[in-house]
Amino acid sequence: MRIEKIDLINQVYETLKHNIINGTLAAETPLRQEELSESLGVSRQPISHALVLLEREGLVTELGRKGKMVTPVRAQHLSDLYQVRAELDGLAASLCAQNRTPGLEETLERVLEQGRRAISENSLELLLLADIEFHRALYTHSGNPEIGRIADSSWNHLVRAMHQVLNDASIHQAVWSDHQQIAEAILSGNSEQARELARSHANSSAELTAKRLTIP
Repeated sequence: MRIEKIDLINQVYETLKHNIINGTLAAETPLRQEELSESLGVSRQPISHALVLLEREGLVTELGRKGKMVTPVRAQHLSDLYQVRAELDGLAASLCAQNRTPGLEETLERVLEQGRRAISENSLELLLLADIEFHRALYTHSGNPEIGRIADSSWNHLVRAMHQVLNDASIHQAVWSDHQQIAEAILSGNSEQARELARSHANSSAELTAKRLTIP
């Protein structure tokens, strides 16, 4: 019974998190347990536990007696995250170029092809998955596991913004071209160029997000 209960909480948590990240539950949407319980077909208990987990991750905000709501997407928060990610991604790309671990080239080629396919199919969801996998490949092959652990904490918030920014298909090719250039620098062993390209990509993403999102 306990395993089933924990599994149900995880299912509710994953469902709510997915809906927050992809915008189905928009920023500042009130999260009323009665309504969520009815829409998901579960009791209020797993809803309550799931909301606590989401609040810890910064995706849900407590409003006191008013209950909870989906956390707003804030410009300064995203700017701060991208500033950190620029340094992490630059370090990861540089280490990848220095180490060029077994399987790196095959992984990058596979992920780049996934992104190209997503663009040709005009699939935002597939492009987002390829984008995340590209960066995680750099963290994995950097040889420093702490980079990935630190970066993982920012993905939920960045992907929320990316869902809105990348709705404009006209920028998909430019975004993926950045990834291609980073990969080429890594595979050629040019660690400094890889670092600068990765940092520039993160900074460009921050600027694009600030321009395209109308957020407080």
